[in-house]
Amino acid sequence: MTDQNKDQPTALQGAAAKRIELKQALSQVEVAAASPSAEQSWRPRLIEELEKLRAALQDHIDEVEADDGLLTEMLAEAPRLANQIASVRDEHPKLRHQIDQIILDAQGSEDVIDLRSGVLDTLTALARHRQRGSDLVYDGYNVDIGGS
Repeated sequence: MTDQNKDQPTALQGAAAKRIELKQALSQVEVAAASPSAEQSWRPRLIEELEKLRAALQDHIDEVEADDGLLTEMLAEAPRLANQIASVRDEHPKLRHQIDQIILDAQGSEDVIDLRSGVLDTLTALARHRQRGSDLVYDGYNVDIGGS
């Protein structure tokens, strides 16, 4: 832990760790989707990376929505952010559904072009969620949670 991180609330530290894991999973899906689709292993690899992304998102949700998690802590520390906190929290089921749907599409006979487009839409939604979370943390703590 760096000197900068040791002064941060525990919930913030936990959220930052899950943020890094989520970013890594996003990157792996992007790499898998961009690889040549003519390879026989393309679809199974994409599905495997999407499943890892689903798990990373669930870990993120479990961390930040826990009773002692970041969103609860932020609400207690900065009640003025209640609407933003609710908005970020409300995105979680939508993001889970979007990932579940793209996994189903990948398991089916979805056209590669349409499938890639759906994957990119999902990655974009997750990137926007991460940015809103980062902005929220900054508004609440005046701390940059990091671009990782």
